[in-house]
Parts: sequence; structure tokens; C-alpha cells
Amino acid sequence: MALACTICTHPEREAIDEALVAGMANRAIGRRWDLHKDAVARHKANHLSAAVQAHVTEQVANGATTALGRLEHLFSRVERVLIAAEREGKANLVLQASSEMRQTAALLAKITGELDERNTVQVLNVSADPAWLATRQAMLEALAPHPEAARAVAARLLALDAPAAPTVVAGERTDRAGA
Repeated sequence: MALACTICTHPEREAIDEALVAGMANRAIGRRWDLHKDAVARHKANHLSAAVQAHVTEQVANGATTALGRLEHLFSRVERVLIAAEREGKANLVLQASSEMRQTAALLAKITGELDERNTVQVLNVSADPAWLATRQAMLEALAPHPEAARAVAARLLALDAPAAPTVVAGERTDRAGA
């Protein structure tokens, strides 16, 4: 009775077929997926049909021209490996495939803009806030009957609006915001 082809039953058969169609050497494929080069050669000769070659070539042509397409293709391949590993109860392979899926998903999210790890700084100018402007106007109107107090408050408010120059004290920077 003939033995089953180790590549046809391999969880990464599609990736191996892609490597064969791409022209990767049997020995290199064997090293990469821990297979014997002769098994790779037999699979190529006996099981890699023209239809499979055309299908793999079409898949590569349809999605492998951009980083996003290649990553999406990789994600689906790893997902198939994960499903096969779960079905066969291979806990280590499940963990490896899960880790690869997580990393690939994170990279996909970065490329598509779903995940933005850049630091952002939001500057809030309180002196231009409508609520503050209304409060300031109300204070100045209330102080109108008291010209000296109005001038003192106005001068102090203008001083707050002016940008303060930072000062350096003993190697440390201090400014109005830090005070």
C-alpha cells in the first residue's frame, strides 16, 4: 500500500505549492518546512497539477503585488494552519499560528490605518475658548464702574494671555504651564 504524500497532508501545503510554482529549489523547500527534498520532488512531479500551478499563479497575481495583499494572503494561510492544528490537537502549532496571526493582524491594522501608534499632542488654548472669552467680558463689564480696578484686572488678564518665556533654573526648564 502506498504511503500518503507528506506534502499533500502538510498543514502548509498551499505555501509549499506556492514555493514550488515560484521556482524555489526542492532542497530549500525541504529545509524551510522540514521535509525531505525527494518528497518535495515526488510531490512536484506527481501531485502539483497544471490546475494547481495555474491556481497558485493566479492567487499570487491577484493579491501579492502590494504589501497589503501579501499580508492578507499570509493571514489567510496562517488561519488555515491554525484551524488544521486545532483539529489535529497540535497545541504548540496552535500557539505558533496564533502568535503569527496576532502579529500579522497588528501589521495589517497599521497598514490600513486602523492602528495608529504615533504619539499625539493636543494643544488647548484656553484664552481662545468661547466660555473664557465670555467670562472675561463679563468681568470687565462688571468692573466698568470701577476704572482703576478694571485697568488692574485688564492688565493682569493681558499678562496671562502673553506667552511666557521659559526659564532655566539649575538645568531644569520651568515655564508658566509647569508652575
